[in-house]
Amino acid sequence: MARTFLIVAGEISGDQHAAALMHHFNEAYPATQFIGLGGNAMTAEGMRPIHHVRKLAVTGFVEVIKHLPFFRRVMKDVIDACKEERPDAAILIDYPGFNIRLGMRLKRMGIPVYYYISPQVWAWKENRVKKMKQFIRRMFAIFPFEEDYYEDKGIPTTFVGHPILDEPFDIPSRETYLGSCGIDLERPVVGLLPGSRENEILRHTGPMLDAVDSTLEENPDVQFLLAGVSGVPRSSYDKFREREAINIRIDEAHQVMQHVDLAVTSSGTAPLELAYMGTPMIVIYRLAPISYLIGKSLVKINYISMPNLILDERIVPELIQGQATGDGISSWILSLLEDERLAARIKGRLAEVKARLGIPGGPERVVKHILSDLRDSYGA
Repeated sequence: MARTFLIVAGEISGDQHAAALMHHFNEAYPATQFIGLGGNAMTAEGMRPIHHVRKLAVTGFVEVIKHLPFFRRVMKDVIDACKEERPDAAILIDYPGFNIRLGMRLKRMGIPVYYYISPQVWAWKENRVKKMKQFIRRMFAIFPFEEDYYEDKGIPTTFVGHPILDEPFDIPSRETYLGSCGIDLERPVVGLLPGSRENEILRHTGPMLDAVDSTLEENPDVQFLLAGVSGVPRSSYDKFREREAINIRIDEAHQVMQHVDLAVTSSGTAPLELAYMGTPMIVIYRLAPISYLIGKSLVKINYISMPNLILDERIVPELIQGQATGDGISSWILSLLEDERLAARIKGRLAEVKARLGIPGGPERVVKHILSDLRDSYGA
């Protein structure tokens, strides 16, 4: 039976997770059709894009307000597409600012809504849970603590394991990869991961460049690999290109993460991927000043990075806003490179994080559950 799904991801990482679901849908029912918001990975799996993810990935209160007319247009376009296509169900991937509003609209249209990759409402904006309860048919959680949290709030939830466990990670050996980058294997290598969104990259450029300069003053042997993404304008990395010590690699984030001695990374998906690979890291994050002040008043968690949140302990350093300076970052870089015990201790704790992520097969379990639920409840 042919099925049509609306599937919505507003970030590059969400594009990858959604594409994994689509792959399993296509295996179960090759005639499945998809419409939605996403990127290249989702398009490759057969989605008819309403808008591309590159225009949707905006962070920060001030930044979002500036783009409100655009997001209203995107919402209208999605609703219009649903009226025309009448999808059997909708699958929303994270991206709460947009998806929670969309979910309410879809509920009123009688479209079943499933949510995969939970918004981090347990960290802030808990008031959103009341709205989510109204439209979510089932939440598919990727962290074990989320299952109890949402069930307690009255939202049917299934912990399916983290999608990182199903990443193929077809990564060449350290010697092969670093050799192809022109990296000297006898010298330390530091990864730079400024983020996957254009405005995020621009905010982290200054501190990271200052950190590179400060580090090289103390240790000229340090080499730097920057993990860039093709989903942002090439100009986002122009200032990094001005430093000969920085080797920019586009769409090779996992290779960089696996083979550097340590990484300086923005908060988000990357810290968990680094934890999975056992790579020590320094997590940084900067927002527009007004966005930071608003966010600080709302956030109710002690940490911003998932490795620390999962263990509820500061196992990797976090440098936020004014703390994320070149000197501050460089000090941690030098400490981790020079103190082998410290680096080894962090690696040991990161192994504990990995052990809590569940078992492989999460995307396939999500697909089977949705298909079974539609069959049992709607005969679809």
